[in-house]
Amino acid sequence: MEKASFMLKEPQKGITPSKQKETLIYMFFNYGYFETSTNGKKKYLPLKFSTGFRVLPSLWDKSNYRIKKTKKLDYQNINIELENIEALAKLIHRENKNSSPKQLRKLLNNKLNKVKEEVLTLSTYIDKYFNEISNGKRLTNKGERYKEGTVKAVKGFIAIFNRFQEHENKQYDYDTITMDFYNTFIGYLTSLNYSPNTIGRHIKHLKTIMHQAREEGLHNNTEIDNKAFKILKKKVENIYLNEEELRKLFNLDLSNKPSYALARDVFLVGCYTAQRFSDYSKIKKYSIKDDFINLIQKKSQEKVIIPIRPELRHILEKYNYTLPKSFEQKVNKYIKEVGKLAKIDEIIETENTRGGLIIKQNIPKYNLIKTHTARRSGATNMYLAGIPSIDIMKITGHKTEADFLKYIKVSKEETAKSLQNHPYFNKPILKAN
Repeated sequence: MEKASFMLKEPQKGITPSKQKETLIYMFFNYGYFETSTNGKKKYLPLKFSTGFRVLPSLWDKSNYRIKKTKKLDYQNINIELENIEALAKLIHRENKNSSPKQLRKLLNNKLNKVKEEVLTLSTYIDKYFNEISNGKRLTNKGERYKEGTVKAVKGFIAIFNRFQEHENKQYDYDTITMDFYNTFIGYLTSLNYSPNTIGRHIKHLKTIMHQAREEGLHNNTEIDNKAFKILKKKVENIYLNEEELRKLFNLDLSNKPSYALARDVFLVGCYTAQRFSDYSKIKKYSIKDDFINLIQKKSQEKVIIPIRPELRHILEKYNYTLPKSFEQKVNKYIKEVGKLAKIDEIIETENTRGGLIIKQNIPKYNLIKTHTARRSGATNMYLAGIPSIDIMKITGHKTEADFLKYIKVSKEETAKSLQNHPYFNKPILKAN
């Protein structure tokens, strides 16, 4: 008797929904097929078939073998596809009654016009992976579509990976992603003068794709889990602007340079809200309620409520509480010029690694200002003002204090000056007995 049921590869029982990861949906098709062992016992074998669809366990209805009604993905079409796969499996079985599960799987794959596993090479899988994160078929572990920035970064990895294969005159596949490959790839990227962090991002995307392919049963390569197959990362020297430097920007007369003025104002909104450019550059009138800005952060989907300080209100009033459209690339360009005009020219010693060489430079501070400096400046100045970290985190959206403390830029000298005013260091002298 034919009976199909759909189950999750990793049900993740006992794991809270917020910590669950997407898992594949498998079809188990029982149709009476069995094999007889040497002792004469029958062993019934179902067809185990990967549907290619993935879902969070919290969104799975295990009693109906279907995805629950949800806004997080196109559950109706996926459920219809599951029904189609079941119907097709039954039809193929009736036409090929004596087929083994392996034969039935091959016939079902052919009918569904799927790419055969034996020809789904690493290169073709990378293209498939990219298409699926682009069109929304493949979702994140949180059941959400991949961000535009992530899709763009994967596209960049694919371009450099293809250039590397051309350079080596070799087509790499799952089993050739070894430590030898790793060292050769690192060497190639280093020869292009890429920084360790850029190289690390490319390695990260490759490891993610390899892990996904392995989870889907396309290979058994474990060298990517080797500790030496690591994602390079080097601490970057990021600056922040203190309150005095922000005051210089705020008071700078840019009436004859409207493009500079807009870049300055948008940047300062970021400094006074401690948000990312994607959030602070798009503040609208409807975001303002009383003396607060209410935002849903684009990257994290966290809701944040930010008090409006006087300088911020002055800027928002100038634009009737709706900032004009701005482009990050242009703001990055103009804000350096604005910083130069405001004489934010302290010399900063920087250290970068390029082409495997450590390069030290002395650079005027204004040349290091960029859109993300605004968020870092806002968080750091709040911290130096004595606002508790837990309260600042509710504004920045950081989820752990450890991540927050890594993020802010406070020197040992600034910490010492801040502590100097603490009651612990200002207690009256105790009388000696």
